[in-house]
Amino acid sequence: MGSGKTELLSAFAKKAKDDGATIFGIDCRTVEPTISGLLDALGELLRISLKDLDDAATTLSGSGVPTVIMFDNYEVFRLADSWLRREFIPALSASARIVLVSREPPAAGWISSTEWRDYFLTVSLEAHDELSAEELTRRYRAEVPEPEIRQAIDAVSVVRRITRPMLASLCPQIPDVELFEKLAGLSFVETRRDGLAIQDSLRKVIGSRLQAADVKQYRHYQQEAWKLLRQQLRESAHADLWRCTADIIYLIENPVIREAFFPSQSAHFSVEPAMPENKQAVMDTIERHEPPGAIKALELWWQYLPSAFHVIKDATGTIAGFYCMAKPDELGDSWLQSDPIARNWQHHLNLRGRSARAPSLFLRRWLSRDDGESPSAVQAAAWVDIKRTYLELRPQLRRVYLTLRDIGPYGPAATELGFTVLEDCTVSLTGASYHTAMLDFGPGSVDGWICRLLAAELGIAEGQLLDTASRELVLNGSRIPLTPLEFSLVSMLESRAGAAVSRSDLLQQVWGHDYEGGSNVVDAVVRGLRKKCGDNARVFETVRGVGYRLRI
Repeated sequence: MGSGKTELLSAFAKKAKDDGATIFGIDCRTVEPTISGLLDALGELLRISLKDLDDAATTLSGSGVPTVIMFDNYEVFRLADSWLRREFIPALSASARIVLVSREPPAAGWISSTEWRDYFLTVSLEAHDELSAEELTRRYRAEVPEPEIRQAIDAVSVVRRITRPMLASLCPQIPDVELFEKLAGLSFVETRRDGLAIQDSLRKVIGSRLQAADVKQYRHYQQEAWKLLRQQLRESAHADLWRCTADIIYLIENPVIREAFFPSQSAHFSVEPAMPENKQAVMDTIERHEPPGAIKALELWWQYLPSAFHVIKDATGTIAGFYCMAKPDELGDSWLQSDPIARNWQHHLNLRGRSARAPSLFLRRWLSRDDGESPSAVQAAAWVDIKRTYLELRPQLRRVYLTLRDIGPYGPAATELGFTVLEDCTVSLTGASYHTAMLDFGPGSVDGWICRLLAAELGIAEGQLLDTASRELVLNGSRIPLTPLEFSLVSMLESRAGAAVSRSDLLQQVWGHDYEGGSNVVDAVVRGLRKKCGDNARVFETVRGVGYRLRI
């Protein structure tokens, strides 16, 4: 929706409230687009902790009063769109109403599905003509004559949201409290629950002009923002992770990386868990593109783990493709032996030592009805849904495995994203070769991976402490060989460098969830590391009563 949506929402909310409804407003820009993220947001509004969907539905319906939940800026919540449509809304009482406010048209699932056709109403607002860049700049300069404040606005135009710590990092010459209040009072700056935000159109104009006029300064602001966000990411509680993650993704300009998180073509399709009646359409797609040996393996997946399949539907509700993905612990040993691709993945994972205990994903196959495994809008829609799973499993998710017959079209993008081709896992099925690509997020999981991608884009050398290939610790030019256990422990500390990591976290992530030994094993390994490091032993700092901190 364009301008006018705020007035329309306010009028609608007032009318609903006058009619006796309870109103809940959710700004999707501040909510992680996952099931847990939405439950946390609703729990905050209800002032209780919600355990699951049933708990949320019961609580919202318990008063007997009609309920209206308004999702503003819904376009950024697309990762959770399918779940909201298929599970969340049907679980609510008949008196509940949902309002989705978005700058983009609704996803295909709302329009094409027969179950929604009679209940979903679309209202389009005619947007006023957008102001030109020149007019936006003229009005901005008229309201902000002070050069110092303009310089500050230049700085914050590179970030998604403005906080006091961000102002202190980008504008150290001005007291952050004073500057924050000045910015909050400007007509084009919005005050949100998670900070301030410059009006989108003006922010783009200011940022583009700064980049064109002084690309070195523009990059400096991005680098300073990255440094702060990396530290916040390491120190954030799980509930606050999404804000930092979204801030970092906003800084990424590389189209290959951005497209991996927000595919531009996916809104034309909806992704849903496969139902029994979808089997024939899925099998028809498989038989259209796969040789007999691969068909047999995927038939076993449907037979033993149908929940691994998700279907992609077009605007008419027709199945245009599917993807099949599961966690390794969901696979049964007996039928796993009949799928050489998944068997090789399991073997490769088992060789990773203790880090193999962290959650991983096997993306067994995706196929478009018309394009097979080739890049397409259907494949892009699948990746949107897969990214939601990434977020749900972080900060524990460690690896993703996938297979391709032709890796060529994906080569450049896969390399930039950090995928590695595992030649030892190549399999031939009925004469067709299937190659494996694996992405190791590292001990920092998805957030650490995104942070590294942005650092590479910004030309920031993170000063690698670990040489992964040689399994060595690199300190002041010296190389120190590490045991597998030492390497895993240092990896965990490095992923949260500067922050205290508790012994319990180290036990869980390094030794595994089922480790029954005491925390003294952590102390023993750290003592061994300090002995190896000699004069550099101080990098492993003890945090009394907590655990350890890496100082580099």
